Amino acid sequence: MAKKNAKEFNFKLYAVAVFFAVLAALVAITYSTYTARYIALHPDRVAENFVDTVVQNGDGYNAYKTTVASKNMKYGDFIRKYYMNPLIFRDEAYTPGTPTDAMTGYNDDSFKGEKSLNDDGTLQGQLIDRMYPLYEELVSENGWDNYDKIYTEYFDELIKARKEIYGDDYLSDEVMFTVLEANVLTYGQTLTGTEDTFDENTGIQLTKKQEGVYQKLFGEDYKLTVKAENEKAIELSDWLASTDEAALETYGIKADDVKEAKSFDVTVCSGDEKIATVTVTVVKIKSSWYVDNTVTDTSALYEFYEIG
Repeated sequence: MAKKNAKEFNFKLYAVAVFFAVLAALVAITYSTYTARYIALHPDRVAENFVDTVVQNGDGYNAYKTTVASKNMKYGDFIRKYYMNPLIFRDEAYTPGTPTDAMTGYNDDSFKGEKSLNDDGTLQGQLIDRMYPLYEELVSENGWDNYDKIYTEYFDELIKARKEIYGDDYLSDEVMFTVLEANVLTYGQTLTGTEDTFDENTGIQLTKKQEGVYQKLFGEDYKLTVKAENEKAIELSDWLASTDEAALETYGIKADDVKEAKSFDVTVCSGDEKIATVTVTVVKIKSSWYVDNTVTDTSALYEFYEIG
C-alpha cells in the first residue's frame, strides 16, 4: 500500500501542537475506558464497541481495552511489562514482572544529553513524524491482531530513531507512549479527515482541513455504524481448543476462569451498504464480558480502505 507522511506542522510550533494532539488522544482513551466498563455486562455491546473502536479511527490500539488482554491489568501496564521495560532496562536482568525500583534503566535523567534537556517540543515532533510511516505500514499490513509484531518492530526502531535525533540513549515509557499515541491519532485523522482548528489562547493552528480516506470512499457526511447479530453460544471445550492458553496466562487468566463463551457476527455499514463483517468471540469472566483477542480476526476491518 502507498505510504503517506504524517501531517506537516511547523516544527517551531510542535511544543504546543504535540501537547494538544496527545491531550486529544488521552481524552478519547478516558472516554473509551469509561464506556467499556459500562457495557461490560452486555456481550453484544462489548462486541460492537470493540469493532466500532477499530473502525471509526482505525484504532485497534485502544480497542484492546475491551479484550481479555486488559482483564487483570491496565492495557498500558501490559505494554510496559512486556514491551517497554525490556528495552528501558535492557542492560539489567529484567524479565516481565520484575520490580524495577532497584534497577537503573535508560529512563534515568543521567542519560539525557543536551538536546533532550533543551528540547522545546521540536525534536519530539520530528521523532513523531519519523515514526509515523513505520506505524502506518505495520497497521496497514498487519492490523492489530498481531500486536506483538507491531510493538516489537515499532519500539526497536523508535530507540534507533530517537538516538539519531537526540544524540543520546535516554528512553522512558512516557517517550514511547507519547510518540505511539500521536501516531495512532494521526492514522485516525488520515481516515476521518480533519478541519482547520486553532488554539483559542495562542491562535496556533493545530490541524489543517484535509479530506480523509472515509470521506473519499463514502462521502463528506459519511456515517459508519456497527451491529452485532447471529449470537451463538460456544461450548467451553470448543472455545478452549481454539484460544491461545499461553497468551491467556500472560494476561493472568486461567481457562477455568471463563464461565461462558459466545460469538457474534458484527457488520459494519456505511448507510445501507455493508462494507465489512467480522466474527467476534466474547467470554464471560465473573460478571463481565471481554473480547477474546486470541481468537477474533479483525483483518477485514483494515481491508475495506487503503491509505495513500
